[in-house]
Amino acid sequence: MNHKVEDQMALISQLYPGVFTQMVPQQGESKPRRRRKKNKDAGLSGAKKRKLSEEQVNLLEMNFGSEHKLESDRKDKLASELGLDPRQVAVWFQNRRARWKNKKLEEEYTKLKTSHETIVVEKCQLES
Repeated sequence: MNHKVEDQMALISQLYPGVFTQMVPQQGESKPRRRRKKNKDAGLSGAKKRKLSEEQVNLLEMNFGSEHKLESDRKDKLASELGLDPRQVAVWFQNRRARWKNKKLEEEYTKLKTSHETIVVEKCQLES
């Protein structure tokens, strides 16, 4: 059954080479791996990841305090105020949301753990 499909695909790719060119890999062949796109700026200017200034971080934190998600206009405005690329601002917000979420989970876990320990102590007292 599989050979029939492969034969049909081969025929189609021969009849319509510009439309259908992707063939199913034969046994032993592997699919080509996808490559990650290289950063355009890194090759040209040799730019390295730069640490944000304290002023930039403070402004970003202040904006994060008022709203955790960025609208496109607000992201562009903030990027131009800080002298950053809008993508940098978006990534900073994404990373900050992840840290914020982890912190909330840790706080919630601590509360639940404390509550559980209190209940266990009460249970032991009731049993004795």
